[in-house]
Amino acid sequence: MSKNYIEIKNARIHNLRNVNVSIPKNKLTVITGVSGSGKSSLAFDTLYEEGKRRYLMFSGTQFMVDSVPSFDSIIGLSPTVAVEQRIIRQANPRSTVGTRVKISALLAALLASQGQRDPAYDDGIPLDISMFQKNSPRGMCVKCMGNGTVFTAVEEEIFTDYTVSLQDLFGGEQSLYKHLLRKFQYLTGITPQQCLNELTPEQLDCFKYGDSEFEGLLPWLTDKFRWSQGKHNWVSRLTCVRQMPCPKCGGTGLGLQASHTTFGGKNIAQLEDMYLRELLDFFREQGDARNPLVKEIITKLSCMVDVGLHHLSLSRPVPSLSGGEIQRLFLAGYLIAEMDSMIFVFDEPTIGLHEIEKENLIRIIRRLVDTGNTVVAVEHDENFMREADYIIDMGPEAGTRGGIKIYEGGFADFLRCAESKTAPYLAQKDLLCGIKKDNMQNDAFGSNTAGRPLLPVKMLTLSGVRLHNLRNVTVQLPLGVMVGVCGVSGSGKSSLISDTLVPKLKELLKAKCVTGDGEEDEKVVVDAVLTGTEHLRHCYVIDQRPIGRSRTSCPATYTGIFDRVRVMFADTPQARALGYTPGLFSVNSEGGCPRCKGDGVLHYHVGFGNFVDVTCEDCGGSGYIPEAMEITLEGRNIREILEMSVEEAADFFDGKDKMICNMLHVLKRVGMGYIRLGQATPTISGGESQRIKLAKELSKGKNAKGSLYILDEPTTGLSFYDNERLLKLLNELVDCGNSIIVTEHDPYILSNCDYLVEMGPGGGCEGGCVIASGTPAQLKSNPDSMIGRYLYN
Repeated sequence: MSKNYIEIKNARIHNLRNVNVSIPKNKLTVITGVSGSGKSSLAFDTLYEEGKRRYLMFSGTQFMVDSVPSFDSIIGLSPTVAVEQRIIRQANPRSTVGTRVKISALLAALLASQGQRDPAYDDGIPLDISMFQKNSPRGMCVKCMGNGTVFTAVEEEIFTDYTVSLQDLFGGEQSLYKHLLRKFQYLTGITPQQCLNELTPEQLDCFKYGDSEFEGLLPWLTDKFRWSQGKHNWVSRLTCVRQMPCPKCGGTGLGLQASHTTFGGKNIAQLEDMYLRELLDFFREQGDARNPLVKEIITKLSCMVDVGLHHLSLSRPVPSLSGGEIQRLFLAGYLIAEMDSMIFVFDEPTIGLHEIEKENLIRIIRRLVDTGNTVVAVEHDENFMREADYIIDMGPEAGTRGGIKIYEGGFADFLRCAESKTAPYLAQKDLLCGIKKDNMQNDAFGSNTAGRPLLPVKMLTLSGVRLHNLRNVTVQLPLGVMVGVCGVSGSGKSSLISDTLVPKLKELLKAKCVTGDGEEDEKVVVDAVLTGTEHLRHCYVIDQRPIGRSRTSCPATYTGIFDRVRVMFADTPQARALGYTPGLFSVNSEGGCPRCKGDGVLHYHVGFGNFVDVTCEDCGGSGYIPEAMEITLEGRNIREILEMSVEEAADFFDGKDKMICNMLHVLKRVGMGYIRLGQATPTISGGESQRIKLAKELSKGKNAKGSLYILDEPTTGLSFYDNERLLKLLNELVDCGNSIIVTEHDPYILSNCDYLVEMGPGGGCEGGCVIASGTPAQLKSNPDSMIGRYLYN
């Protein structure tokens, strides 16, 4: 091969089986294949990691540790950058879209130099950039410390009955509260047994608000509630203490100078709360394009709008973004930087985008290529693959049955690749749509061919929704079928389903509405009306939130498989003879290596903000003590079991444990056969997390007729082949008398839905309306629909 290619020889990390590929430079290359076939292992764990390692080694900022090479050679590498779906979300809630792309700093500079100050708040001190940054001591609100919110104890909800005694105010005795009452008794002589109405007005005020000696119940509750966040005690469960907008700054987190200095009639908080498209139009109209600050702001905003982030605001917290939005945020940063001679590696950049938006994204990525960069994307989207210069197909299946290069070359020849599991779906578009069952025969939705039995259509009706950009929306969602909710980014899909329907279902169904991760839903119930819940027996909300956050959590622990596995190990003759318990086979219990705490690696800080993981010498990377590793189950120790893929484990446990076999079978059916039982959950993407949650619920047995499943883009990360398997499973659920509501962009999946609700017409302030609803056939013929022309027959 010439110097115009990146040549990888004998890549063998994870399931890759000595893969040789040549990736053309300054071109767009797509790596595709079934889920778990080795795409990410090739793109990220081989190409990206080695490119990053060489650059950091050359710059002298990387501490190197000898390791077994996962390839023979890679020739033609240049500095490499990448963004994965499974990127660990930033924990800092103060990190926003504006701070990430540095536009907030530009706005601060603009207002500091050219802002109009309110004379009433002009203290004579010259304006400074730090005055407009709520993370700065000079710019933050002193009451909320820049957070924009404060915890407040609601007096009216605490003091509802003045005949109750002080000690029974919260329904019983709690140790923390008893300590406060003892102090109050010491200072005032009032006993905990006395009733509130026995106190004088002065004594009651002292008890509520405090004085110079006594803290006061309301300030005490607020303080204790703040420090109880994330803990499970009675204070953290109180509903009378709430997080509310700061009364001093109005929720902006900014000080007085920033709040009363404007540009074009808007202060910095108002500018940052505008949708990016609105903000771009604002500066094009209000700003002087000759001003270098305004010019730079317009340039950056244009890039962000171009990559499909027009529906976001600069104040949007980065941790709240989806994986696709994070990737496009980084992509905008790359475009702004105008780098060349780089290798960019993306992980399904089209995730979360409408078909119309994908066309623009492809043009943007082409700009990276045209400026002298190499782009490698792991992708399943058909149109993205058609636009690629080069295709690499991995397969033939997942896990140990994959890891082989099936094809590399142009797209036209790829369509004729007989060995590929992806090519047939591109060449014969009716394959995926061929499994569709037209369920809806009722004339209310049009005439479809016979499929499922004729039944009266029952409805969920959501009316009067006014949230974010939703404008008094009313929508009907038929039950007993699969409903798809679609629309461009920011059109109101999540506001309608995740932020309105789900909280209302939890409010009305209570314990019958469960989330996939068992966490409490913190979303506030909005002022909307939901009817039709009497038709539901259960509701399962299965989202893309992580299934675990600790380094030792994994699919086996989340699904409950590992509990059964540990019991099986403890029940072996060898373990029984030694008196071992199931706890010995958990790294979080007595079986964990004391040196690495069960991680299998030691984490060292090596300077320059870099960390390095070194395999723990005591346990050899297993995370277990030697006693646990010596016990085997049919020749496999506990670590070898955790290293198995779901496919391998299904064969190994066949006939040994009914619960384990059932769980593994369902995991395979939702397209997770490739994932390792012991894979750390922080490395699992949102789409994978959702499918694991779905499998966990489905494995509990045949659910009673009348259950509702709500899913958020369940096909994220799935190939056409895996989509077909998932669709068959979802159809089976509906055939059993259940209902499904799925938020989705994939036209194949939407074409297989029975009923569609399309939000739009645009994103942000241009959206918030139901622009079309009906069967896929009806949307195809509806001129108001934007997705209709992309649907398949």
